Parts: sequence; C-alpha cells; structure tokens
Amino acid sequence: MDETTEEKFLYIKALFIRMSHEEMCVVVESYYIWRTLTFARSIPEVGKEKAENNAKLVNLYKEFFIPTEQSHLQTFILGLMKFFDKDSRALSINALIKQIEENKDVFTSEILESIHPHLKEIGVITQNYLPISQESIDYFKKLYEKHKNLIKNLKDIRDKQFAHTDMQAIEGTFVPNEIEELIEDLQEMFNKLSHSFDISSTIWNYLKEDSIRSTRLLLENLERGEIQRLVEIKRKWG
Repeated sequence: MDETTEEKFLYIKALFIRMSHEEMCVVVESYYIWRTLTFARSIPEVGKEKAENNAKLVNLYKEFFIPTEQSHLQTFILGLMKFFDKDSRALSINALIKQIEENKDVFTSEILESIHPHLKEIGVITQNYLPISQESIDYFKKLYEKHKNLIKNLKDIRDKQFAHTDMQAIEGTFVPNEIEELIEDLQEMFNKLSHSFDISSTIWNYLKEDSIRSTRLLLENLERGEIQRLVEIKRKWG
C-alpha cells in the first residue's frame, strides 16, 4: 500500500475532525447560548413575569451579560462563515470537497480497510466504495442556493461589523429560525461527506440541549441568589 496515500487519507480525516470539533461544536454552543440569553427576556418566548425577572437580572449584571451575548453572537457568525470561506488556504466545505475529489481515484476500499479494519470486520465496506458522491456535491450546491441570502447577510455582518467596523453603519439582521435551519443543513452536509469518506457520522444534538439547559440554569440560579441576597439584606437592616 502507498504510504503517501494513507497519509493523505489520514490528513483529510483530521480535517473532518477539526471541522467538527473546532468549528461546528463552537458554532452550536455559541448560537444556543446567545439565543437562550437573548430570548430569556422575550415575553412571547418565556412569558411576561419570567421575561421581566430575567431582564432585571441581566441589567443587574450587565457588565457581564452584554459583552457575553455580543461575544457569542460574533463567535457563531464568524464560525458559520468559515464553512463558506472562498480563500483556498481556509478550511471550508468547498476545500474539503476539493481535497477528497483530488484523491478520489487513489482512495480505494483497500485504503479504507487498512485504516479502519473494524469496518471490514463488520462488513460495511463494499467494493464499489467511493470517497465522495455526486449526491454530496449536489447537496452542497442546493444548500448554498437555499441559504444564499442569509449567508450574504451574515457575511456583511462579519465583514463590516466584526472583522472591521465600516464608517457607514449597516443594517445587518437575520431570523434565528433561519440560522438554526442553516446549522442543521450544514450538519447534514458534513455527515453526507463523512459517511461517503469513511462511513462515519457525528451527532451534535447534545451540544444544543446542554447549552440551552446550562444557560437557563445559570439564570435560574442567579435569580435564586438574588432573592436570597435581598432576604439577607432585609434581615441585616430590618
């Protein structure tokens, strides 16, 4: 077996891991922390009493919460845009597809078997193995077309507000539900590619659930602490 081919396969596998662990995970966590904090003060989302209590808490600790929300907002927008980066030096979906396509003729079932012998043992590697499918390539094109306007808006926000600040202010907006749909489509795109490449897949749902739960728990514990603080003040000063 060509050692160079195996090294190249492992290199691309490492790119998948980086894209999953260093990019997608951060995007998911930052987005849902930001969303939970922001909508914790929304009456339609949590009800009037809860929204007002959360608004008071955020205002009480505004020096922490305002930059925290802004930081998570910037992080998930910057992270999402990395998946669509057109710079040839950047790790993006396009770059990952290009890397696999350039080596698709040498990435054979034998290479996959040598790197993942357990897959051979359970019989999931077939002789017609292909490291990338046309379906995956077409799916990415459809994904981009579907979210084209949102991607453009997010890119404008990134370029003109976060990467640097334009002298002329821009009105950069987005709908949270559209962000969530884009994230879910990107995850499906990633899994289509990784399943073709080495019959693997990744689950990120726990990140969403844990981020929401932890953020809500933070606010609830702050509220309990504030109630206790007022009780102690009353005891001390009557």
